[in-house]
Amino acid sequence: MFSRITLTASLLLSVLLGQNKPAPKTPDFTDYPVSAIFHGAPAAPKLSTPGQRMFRTMIRQGAAKGANFAGHYAIAEWGCGTACVQIAVVDIQSGAVYEGPFGTLPKAYIAYGTNPEDIETGILYRPDSELFVARGCPSDQQPGTYYYRWAGSAFTLLRRIPLKPWEGCGA
Repeated sequence: MFSRITLTASLLLSVLLGQNKPAPKTPDFTDYPVSAIFHGAPAAPKLSTPGQRMFRTMIRQGAAKGANFAGHYAIAEWGCGTACVQIAVVDIQSGAVYEGPFGTLPKAYIAYGTNPEDIETGILYRPDSELFVARGCPSDQQPGTYYYRWAGSAFTLLRRIPLKPWEGCGA
């Protein structure tokens, strides 16, 4: 009898403690700092895929503006329709061009717009951080806030926080 009460109390306590866990920390730009921001003349982008060559003008224009992401990279972004954007990442020191976190050009994009939770949608990034945040529907995935870390040649998904679907985005 005593062991049954002890077991029940232990299970109840573990359930209660498990429900009171703090939510995982939301990644912040300051969590992923870079050591320096490049201010030199940008190298010409080296377009290596058919998708990159298809958007060569937008990629070149984005790179020409200089570093706006992760120290020495430029996020080149352009519209792909109503509430839609596509990107490429250009290393402005070497000229190397990389795909964004949404897949391979020309099919990679993020759809955004007004959502029912009134959370700002779109993409967020800074020159002093490796963190890249996308709020919306990346390439027809589920709507959410996606937190990515740039690892020098590709993005790694850190966390996804779901958003309620809305018309044109998961609905």
